[in-house]
Amino acid sequence: MARPREFDRTRALQCAMLTFWECGGYDQTSVSQLTEAMGISSPSLYAAFGSKRDLFDEAVELYAQRPGTPLTLALTEPTAYEFASRLLDAAIVDCTKRSQPKGCLVNTDPLLVDRRDSGRAVIAKRLARAVDEGDLPTSADPKTLAEYLIIVVNGLSARARDGVTRRELQAVATNVMAAWPRT
Repeated sequence: MARPREFDRTRALQCAMLTFWECGGYDQTSVSQLTEAMGISSPSLYAAFGSKRDLFDEAVELYAQRPGTPLTLALTEPTAYEFASRLLDAAIVDCTKRSQPKGCLVNTDPLLVDRRDSGRAVIAKRLARAVDEGDLPTSADPKTLAEYLIIVVNGLSARARDGVTRRELQAVATNVMAAWPRT
């Protein structure tokens, strides 16, 4: 008969997410760092999660499901300008919270390119709708604007990890929005 787990799996997963995030992703995080943060042994990690990669995948899903993610917040905005502005502002707030690691877990890990591409596609779809509705000029290319926003968000995330202040990042976002296309 198998022994019952001696740890809280949900709490352990939360600790793993924070560790992957703090360390910079999958390859930069060792099993020993994970087990120390989670308060479990290596055999318990493998028994509960299968593999380090399976644990990482679950941790990334937990990260993506956090309430108030920048893209989720931005999608509630009625205009393309407000959408882009809210995306940048929410990303800055999320990347600089004192209660969590700086930056963005998804933007730091090479294994998450598909997740980043999915986010870019959601942004492009929202901006295409704005062109169709006359909220953006017909000359605006939604895919290029989506790439622009992703590059800016990635840069904001990287700079937040480097210790740049929220105020400094917000000044950058203000300049980005000054160049945003309008009808």
